[in-house]
Amino acid sequence: MAYKNDYSVVVFFLAGNTKKWTFVHNLRSFANFLDKSHTSWVYMNVYSRREGKYLRRYYPANQIPKFL
Repeated sequence: MAYKNDYSVVVFFLAGNTKKWTFVHNLRSFANFLDKSHTSWVYMNVYSRREGKYLRRYYPANQIPKFL
């Protein structure tokens, strides 16, 4: 369980809105959730939850790994 809830994610939407999820475990599953439930997402910024450091930006067309 080395990767348990290691990420915080800020998602940006077409309307210019943002939404933050603080406890994200699996980035690929999270992207699938966004594709199904929040279809207007444009990109997401991934942060290390514990350190608050920016890690990476992903777009819907990217290959998104489970963990970084």
